[in-house]
Amino acid sequence: MKEAAWAVSNILAGTQPQIQRAIDSGVLVHLLHVLATEDIKCQKEAAWAITNLCLGGTPEQLDSLISAGFLEPYCQLLSAPDHRAISVVLDGLTNLLQAAVKYGQVEALCLRLEEIGALDQIENLQQHENESIYKKVLHILDNYFAEQDDPNAQPTQTEDEYQFGTAGNHNINF
Repeated sequence: MKEAAWAVSNILAGTQPQIQRAIDSGVLVHLLHVLATEDIKCQKEAAWAITNLCLGGTPEQLDSLISAGFLEPYCQLLSAPDHRAISVVLDGLTNLLQAAVKYGQVEALCLRLEEIGALDQIENLQQHENESIYKKVLHILDNYFAEQDDPNAQPTQTEDEYQFGTAGNHNINF
């Protein structure tokens, strides 16, 4: 199973048409099955495959991945005893978050990560002994989950509406 997941990982590191052929063949269901095994070596190879797809996939391919239900079992590897598995998942989440920013879906993705408990797992990894993991966690938290200390982030009330502190016609009006 490990070798098969490794082969899929190489395919998903390929071109977008190659990725699409793999998705069309039903490979995502098999990757989810591998993530559900108890063998960390197999799980790590499946995580590599997903991380590769998160890096090179189109928005539609990323949608297919999320629709397949990969997010929860993938993020469960954040509590794996193998620091390399954790690192691979953090890389994949970073790739996915970068794509979410590019396609205007970062808030929805961050909310979903919070709902499934992944944000808590990421925050707990700030205490990890591996410095590389710590740096990856810090990058994710600082860039995608940072608390807003901006006073303009709080709405101010005018006579008829609330306005957020943006200039011009870009205000969000209630």
